[in-house]
Amino acid sequence: MIFQTFDSTDIVAGRVQAVSTGMFGGGEPHQTHLYTSSLQSQSTGSTPFAPLNGLYYLDVYDTDPNTSLTAEVYASVTYGHTAGSGSSAFDLDGNTGSLIKPTQAIYSQYRNLLLTPGDQLFTFLSGSTTVNTLIDSPDIYVINFSSAKVKDKLDQGQFEIRLTGANGNFTFIDDSRYNTDVLTATGGKRFNLLSGSLSSGQIGPGDVYKGIGSVYPDLGIIIFNPNVLQQIVGNSPMGQPLGTPAAAISDFAMMHRRFYSSISPSSNASITARVTEYVPSRHYFVRVKNQTFNYSNNPSFVVSSDEDPINAGNLRFSSFSTDPKVYITTVGLYNSNNDLVAVAKLSQPILKDFGNECLIRIRLDF
Repeated sequence: MIFQTFDSTDIVAGRVQAVSTGMFGGGEPHQTHLYTSSLQSQSTGSTPFAPLNGLYYLDVYDTDPNTSLTAEVYASVTYGHTAGSGSSAFDLDGNTGSLIKPTQAIYSQYRNLLLTPGDQLFTFLSGSTTVNTLIDSPDIYVINFSSAKVKDKLDQGQFEIRLTGANGNFTFIDDSRYNTDVLTATGGKRFNLLSGSLSSGQIGPGDVYKGIGSVYPDLGIIIFNPNVLQQIVGNSPMGQPLGTPAAAISDFAMMHRRFYSSISPSSNASITARVTEYVPSRHYFVRVKNQTFNYSNNPSFVVSSDEDPINAGNLRFSSFSTDPKVYITTVGLYNSNNDLVAVAKLSQPILKDFGNECLIRIRLDF
């Protein structure tokens, strides 16, 4: 027998497997060097206000995109302010001469995406785990991980970011391992950022929450409070008023570039993250009965035509006729047209003869 048709009970469909891996290349969870492209800092060109030129956000790569053709975008970093502060006085619409205020557009975008209707400002938790308050923030820094890299979600309790600034290096983690009261927002689950590391846990006791930021694992978005980062890390000043010299064209897209400096290759910054992908799968149960698949066309079992044209196809040993012994190493799955569509390799050969049966389970992920 060459083919054996599956019964309806041999195929189990609709199972979903949760597969967790490191976010970065090769399934690694840790990345220490993060780059951006020099092309994103251009303030002139044929389309000077296209999003990709750095006016609204900066893409972050795993390797230097200026020298590597295989660099991949892992995240975007940006800055938003509810009133448009931090936008350059030179961010003008050439047709109307009016200010674009890209930072205001960014704040509005994430407010609509993450906050409940009617909530105008991002709020961050401050205080201890038992006594705390909420701090309103008119501006935000954002790390928005690529959906292709986040897959279905960031793994809660497996995220750590180390930022560097004038005050030194500081690591932050989400509070999912300490916060049993999971907050659910428009953007899905929300956890708070606190000082700590994955290896040592939170830094405390005391006021572990300092209004640092929030993690939205379902969307792969991290929101930071710029004012608090300035106090702790020492590199993230508040947005500059419109039209001030500090927001000149030479500092194009200044605010999110300053935040990027906290995670740039020249810093001691790093990101550790694991992600989960929910993979639908189908299980095939291959039931090898005692009377089936006991013979083989392998040259160790039958005589080949090159070896003996006259006796080609005959059993090599007469005992194989009544007491064959073969080893199953591979299972092939065929469609209704007898086309081979999948091959499953066994970890080790399985002895098969008339005196035993075996059950092989094959899982196909889609």
